[in-house]
Amino acid sequence: MEDNKKKGFFYGRKGSHRLYIIATLAFPTIHFLVFWLWVNVDSLVLPFQNNVGGWIGFRNFKWVFDTFLGNNKYLNMWEATKNTLTFFFWNMLVELPIAITLSYVFFKKIPGSKFFTIVLYLPAIISPTVMTAVYKNFLGNDGPFAILWRTMGKEWIYPITNEATAIPSMLAYNLWTGYGLNIILFSSAMRRIPNEIFESAALDGITMREELVKIIVPLIWPTLSTMLILAFIGIFSADGPILLFTNGEYGTMTIGFAMYQQYKVYNEIARASAIGFVYTIVGLPLVFFCRWLTGKLGGEYEY
Repeated sequence: MEDNKKKGFFYGRKGSHRLYIIATLAFPTIHFLVFWLWVNVDSLVLPFQNNVGGWIGFRNFKWVFDTFLGNNKYLNMWEATKNTLTFFFWNMLVELPIAITLSYVFFKKIPGSKFFTIVLYLPAIISPTVMTAVYKNFLGNDGPFAILWRTMGKEWIYPITNEATAIPSMLAYNLWTGYGLNIILFSSAMRRIPNEIFESAALDGITMREELVKIIVPLIWPTLSTMLILAFIGIFSADGPILLFTNGEYGTMTIGFAMYQQYKVYNEIARASAIGFVYTIVGLPLVFFCRWLTGKLGGEYEY
């Protein structure tokens, strides 16, 4: 027995078992330390530094708050915040309810549902560059809207480069292209519901609206609540297709694009990190509130 102990930690059957565990855990441990722990710690330190790693305290945060006060002619964070929240609430209050309703219609296998499922899912698999090019041409001077508008004797103004209509144009684009993944997730959740529940409800004379509101939504609540929480996690990164349409011009700046611009255009990595740090502090309580609220609103059902 003493001889076996002297032969080492990896000797024998137990030693081989220990070696296997260490080898199995080595890669995920290194991955966690390098690509999560080190990256996140570095991102917490970066806002307090300049671009070459020198410590400058809260100077980057002062710059961020100056953008709120209108002291920066290149960036207005109030405008960026307003546009970001507009995209977020448009997704929550318009796109998500429509996606649930469409998923229910397709789930009920109403005539034509397969065709429209494919049509609505296609934008999710076609390149965004292609989709934006099609949309730009659709709204362009030779597009159907422009031709119809001119037949009424009115001048057509390209809406994407007009400050009054740039954001609404991109909201309409999101409404056109934003259903593919949601429809798949909601439809899959609905198909898991036992048919006996619908048969019992049909015997009680339930309407389709009541079936959707009182049966479908509560039973797919785990999927829906997960999507709501993920949406709140990314509440300040709801950018819309800014880069492909306007490059942040015409009053379309968002928080995410402001960070991209500081990093990619101006090479101000620390300032971009400071913007992200500020909105992370603001958004963290919202995520916990959303998690608490979804737990209160929805129940747990087993089926």
